[in-house]
Amino acid sequence: MSKSRTLGVMSMLFAVVSAMFAASGQPYGAAGFAVAAGLAGLFAGWRRNDGD
Repeated sequence: MSKSRTLGVMSMLFAVVSAMFAASGQPYGAAGFAVAAGLAGLFAGWRRNDGD
């Protein structure tokens, strides 16, 4: 599995955990995991031109 694909999967998992925190009424946990999901998604989409 490539690095960008791994980060994409991590981003989705962080988003799911964030949604679970939000559903249980814990806004700080939800916000933390939402930021983590955004960063993982950002790095997953950050492509270098070296063929990875």
